[in-house]
Amino acid sequence: MQARRRLGLRQREAGVYLGPPQTQAVPPPEPPAADAMSCRDRTQEFLFACKSLQGRQVGGGGETPNNPASVTHPRTHPVPPRRIGKDLSNTFAKLEKLTILAKRKSLFDDKAVEIEELTYIIKQDINSLNKQIAQLQELVRARGGPAGRHVQSHSNTVVVSLQSKLASMSNDFKSVLEVRTENLKQQRSRREHFSVSALASNNLGEPRNSRGDEPQRSGAVAIEMDSRTTQQLQLLDEQDSYIQSRADTMQNIESTIVELGSIFQQLAHMVKEQEETIQRIDSSVEDAQLNVEAAHGEILKYFQSVTSNRWLMVKIFLILIIFFIVFVVFLA
Repeated sequence: MQARRRLGLRQREAGVYLGPPQTQAVPPPEPPAADAMSCRDRTQEFLFACKSLQGRQVGGGGETPNNPASVTHPRTHPVPPRRIGKDLSNTFAKLEKLTILAKRKSLFDDKAVEIEELTYIIKQDINSLNKQIAQLQELVRARGGPAGRHVQSHSNTVVVSLQSKLASMSNDFKSVLEVRTENLKQQRSRREHFSVSALASNNLGEPRNSRGDEPQRSGAVAIEMDSRTTQQLQLLDEQDSYIQSRADTMQNIESTIVELGSIFQQLAHMVKEQEETIQRIDSSVEDAQLNVEAAHGEILKYFQSVTSNRWLMVKIFLILIIFFIVFVVFLA
């Protein structure tokens, strides 16, 4: 194995080069160009991808449309009427249950707590349905411009139908509350009657002591009088609490009826706004009926003129005879 000799200073100057020595450092690589070190701004591409993904999620595919009404148009109209109709059906079922409970006249089978809960729930449902129908009417009114005439008339018909159902249900609810008020009044009168009868029977049922026995039984009579007085006071307290609870119930019913009156006013205002549209539909139907009747009259006149024109029938018959004679005589 031959030993390597390091180049001296003279050999480097003479131009002799035997490769880099082991102790010589490798020169560092050249730095890359400035274009290779610069990064690309992809913010716009990221925003475009986010918008595209959002458009697929909202619109079911494709880019987001410029007009947002084109996205909300098929979703906002069919869903609320179906949901409002379902809520109306559920509220009608609750109202039927309340009607059955409110018509009971028994003093011992009066489910006052359940009746109050159903009354509160139905009142909240009616208020919610009234707001939903008002929002639906505003939506139909806002979409009245670009929509067609038939679509607009159909939407107005749906709104009027929902309003009529809500008004009918509110009227039934008001009738049930009035029946409940009458039953409470009857129960109160009967309870007062029985309470007075019980007090009178207790007073009449007191033992009459003879004058001779009064000194001996004065202490027992005092104890009996105290116990009866305590019972009467307890009965009066129970009666007062019962009357107070019934008064609170009647006050709640009256406030509910007042709120129903305000709902009726709102429904009347909404129906008044729909009156012009309904009148225009009615006038259009009447015009169409008049046009159909006029066309039917013209067709009848033409039919009568055709059937009464006998000369036309004679001419046709003569033409057929002449054609037959010419065909038989000259061509046969």
